[in-house]
Amino acid sequence: MQFYFFFLFFIILLCGRYNIIQGHYFIPKQMGYKISVLFIIFVTAFRFNIGYDWSSYLSYVYPIFNPLNISRLEPLDKLIIGCAGYFNQPLIMFSVYAVITYANIGILINKYSVSKFESLMIYLCLFYLTDLSTIRQAVAVSFVFYGFKYIEQRKIFKYFLICIVSMLFHKSAAIALLFYPLYYAKPMTTMLAVIGIYVGMKVVLPKILGSILPIFLMYIEKGGIKDSSGSFQRLVYLILFLYALVFHRKNSSGFVNICAVGVILPFVLGGHTGGRLAQYFLIYYCLLIPECNKRFNINYRILFMIPFYAYFFMYLIVSVTANHSNEYVPFRWYFFEDLNQNLM
Repeated sequence: MQFYFFFLFFIILLCGRYNIIQGHYFIPKQMGYKISVLFIIFVTAFRFNIGYDWSSYLSYVYPIFNPLNISRLEPLDKLIIGCAGYFNQPLIMFSVYAVITYANIGILINKYSVSKFESLMIYLCLFYLTDLSTIRQAVAVSFVFYGFKYIEQRKIFKYFLICIVSMLFHKSAAIALLFYPLYYAKPMTTMLAVIGIYVGMKVVLPKILGSILPIFLMYIEKGGIKDSSGSFQRLVYLILFLYALVFHRKNSSGFVNICAVGVILPFVLGGHTGGRLAQYFLIYYCLLIPECNKRFNINYRILFMIPFYAYFFMYLIVSVTANHSNEYVPFRWYFFEDLNQNLM
C-alpha cells in the first residue's frame, strides 16, 4: 500500500499547486506534467502481476506463444501481442499498451483541460486502477478520449476513423460513435435519449436476450457479476454527475450530455458490464469537473480533490478485503521478479 501513497504524492509534488508556497509550482508546471505522464507510463509498463488480467496477458506470450490463443482478439491486439510473442518478451506488450494509453490521455488533457493537474488526478483516482486490469479496453478508451479534439473541431470523418482504430483494439469502442451527436445535442434531446436508453436496456433488452441468448442475462442483472465495488462506484459516478449538472458552464454542456448517458449504464447493465462501457463516457469527467471548478478559488479546489484520493485508497482496500490482495497490493516491479516462478 505504501507504494500507492508515494505514487500519488510524487505526481502531486510534480504538478500540484498549493498556496502554502504562495501559488508557485515546485517545478515548471508544463515540465512537471510531462514528467508525471512519463512516470505513469513507467509504472504501468514495469508493474508485475498488478491488475486482474495481467497474468492472462502474460500467458499469451510467456512461456510459449501460441497464435491460436489470441485468435479471438482484435487485429491491433494480435499485432502487439504477436510481436511480443515472437521475441518471447512480455515487456514489449505491456510497454506498448502503456505508452499508447497514457500518451493519448496525457496529450488530450494537456490540450483541452483548464487544469491539467486536476484532470490527471481525477483520471488516476477514478479509472487508473481499473485500467490496469482492462488493458485492451483501456487503450480503446484512450483513443476515443483523444478523438475528442475532432469532435471539438467538428471533423466528423476523422472522429469516425479514430473510433475505427479504437475498435481494432476493443469492439466495445463502437459505442463511442454516439459521442459526436451527443456532444452537440440540446439538453432536452439528451434527456429523451437517456430515457430511451434506460427503457431499452432495462425492459426491452432483457426480454430479447431471454428468448435468444439467455446466457447473457447474467451480465445485465442488477449489480453485475464479480463486482464487489460496483454499487459504490455507481454512487460516486452519480454524485459527480449531479455536481456537474449544477455547476457546469455553458461551454461544457456537451460533456454533460456524454456523461448523462454514461452514468446510467452501470444502473441498467450492472456494475461489471455497465461500468466498463460507462468508462468511454465518464472519462470526460476529467475535463468536465475541472471546468466546473474553474469558478472557485484554489483553496476550494485543493479541498475538492481530497475525496478523490480517499476513493482511490478505498478501492485498494476493497480489493484486499475481497481476497484479491495480490491483484494490487503489494506493488511489485517486473525487473525484480522471476517469470519462471509461479505468480503469487
